[in-house]
Amino acid sequence: MNPKKNLLLLLVLIVIGGAYYVYDVKWAAEERAAEERKVKLLKGIDEKALIRIDVTREEEPYQIIRTEKGWRFVKPIDAAVDTDALEKLLEAATKLRERRRIGNVKDRSEFGMDKPRMKITFGLKDKDDISVEIGDRTPTREFRYAALAKTPGIFTLQLSDIGEFNKTVFSIRDRSIVPVMPESAQKVIVEPQDGGNFTVVRKSKDEWALVKPIEDRADAIDSEGIVSTLRWDKVQKFVEEKPKDLAPYGLDKPRLTVRIFTEDKQKPADGVILGDRKVEAPGPRSGQKKPKAYYYARRLSGGPVMLINEKTVKDLPKSVLSLRHKTVIDYDVDHVKRILIESDARKLDIVRKAKKKWDLHVTAGDGKQEKLTGRHKHVDDLMWDIKWINSLDYVDDPGGDLSKYGLARADGEGAPLRYTIWLKKKEDAPLEDKSLIIGRFLKEEKRAYGRIEGEKRLFALKKEDYDKITKTPYFLSERRMLLYAKDDEITEVTARFPDQSFMKLERFGEAWRFVSPEGMEAESGNVEDLIGALRDFEREGEAKPGEAPDFKDFIVELSGKDVRHGKWGPFRFAEKEGSEFFYVREGGKVYRITRKWNEDKLPKSLKDWEKEKQPEEGTS
Repeated sequence: MNPKKNLLLLLVLIVIGGAYYVYDVKWAAEERAAEERKVKLLKGIDEKALIRIDVTREEEPYQIIRTEKGWRFVKPIDAAVDTDALEKLLEAATKLRERRRIGNVKDRSEFGMDKPRMKITFGLKDKDDISVEIGDRTPTREFRYAALAKTPGIFTLQLSDIGEFNKTVFSIRDRSIVPVMPESAQKVIVEPQDGGNFTVVRKSKDEWALVKPIEDRADAIDSEGIVSTLRWDKVQKFVEEKPKDLAPYGLDKPRLTVRIFTEDKQKPADGVILGDRKVEAPGPRSGQKKPKAYYYARRLSGGPVMLINEKTVKDLPKSVLSLRHKTVIDYDVDHVKRILIESDARKLDIVRKAKKKWDLHVTAGDGKQEKLTGRHKHVDDLMWDIKWINSLDYVDDPGGDLSKYGLARADGEGAPLRYTIWLKKKEDAPLEDKSLIIGRFLKEEKRAYGRIEGEKRLFALKKEDYDKITKTPYFLSERRMLLYAKDDEITEVTARFPDQSFMKLERFGEAWRFVSPEGMEAESGNVEDLIGALRDFEREGEAKPGEAPDFKDFIVELSGKDVRHGKWGPFRFAEKEGSEFFYVREGGKVYRITRKWNEDKLPKSLKDWEKEKQPEEGTS
């Protein structure tokens, strides 16, 4: 072997080995160590290990810690942290990472790091704290300089990365009036200052019962709504953290107390007491024009005196009636097969013949009978109106004399109305019936009373509900002037005007064209507006003698054809100043037509249906 060659090979191996050690061992180890230091912040904070967040700053420094019952402030106050704010804080912690590495610098004051504006310390279980010091903004104003405590390297953080930590204590603390979740509430006691306490209890997920001062079904939405209001409405201001005297706030003798129970125990989970009303004038920079009203409040469990919005207080129940179930009778409208409405004047028997088809059998007081075709829209409205009757008030012990409630025959007065509703839930199921009795409308009391057959208590109806369910058979019948189902069934329309002019149009595909006068181009949209309106024109009864205007001075006379019924009309329309109706002469009779929404649909002249001519190019 050649000794010189071997020596050369040995030197090459030594150089390669040294290079490997320098690049792949020593330098790689240093790179990995540097990368590990870098990754510690780049990957954010481990939320599972996080047990403390400490924010040091000139104004309002604070510290929050994780406890068995959740996160709480320990500085500068003892209070719970708002759940939404906490979620944002933890998310910001996990996403906290450097945006750009500046590296080691000679003068840290150039970056505001000699006196950091803020320091965020993350306490981690079984790990070293991570402290991030925040300095000045970068020239672009989108970032701030930052550094890990006790390390020389500087990097940048985006403003949004640290924004969640730099909020006021008020915006981060729990501002719920009462911390109880609505779905966990099992019982609520409301105690007004003047007495008349009332209690509701949860029977199931969506059912509540009133148990004091009377037993009745409670409104589930309003009952749980008490807790929802107190949980989700926010405190507007914390007045005194550790009050020694409640009298200055009217809380020594609360005007209202609400106790919320989550378990079947004597002690409530929490609640609230309400004190005096406070009105604050708008500040010069508030942007408000009117004074704003608040109420002093405090949790039953203690804590600070706080101000809550007046609206929150108004949303809380003040009486037993506000929590009682106010729906008088309940059923599925689709299950209704028949409705019988009986009075001294007549019997109206409404019978379902098929889907959206009803027959009306009317028997007058003298025994005269009449059969009408019902219009589904109006019969359906009647069924919904009965179903959604809401009681204004209840009379739980009306006594034996019901005449004062309009529910018994009185001198000169007829018997009350009786509604019997037959239901069939399935084809093979038996018919069920529900009955309610509605008394005369009492003008002095501005209400009518009613009761469910077999029940002692009475309910009260406002005039609006009373009017809705006391419609005449005529109102429920088919009263439309034209009985076409779809607009495209109308194939021809003729309009005549007082000046003897007329126009006749026929449908041409999806458009309209003039038959007379020839040569005119039709504005199809205006014609379709009329067609759509005619389908809903309903006779509101015959006009009384002398009520209708002189039809010599009419608006328009319409006639035409449809594919199912052939020719229709003529209908001559006229109007009378100050009247809520149009008047239409049809054959030898004059009917009222509701004016609202329809008066702009009737053509007044040939121009209303003529397409506006566009100026030729180059002309004006």
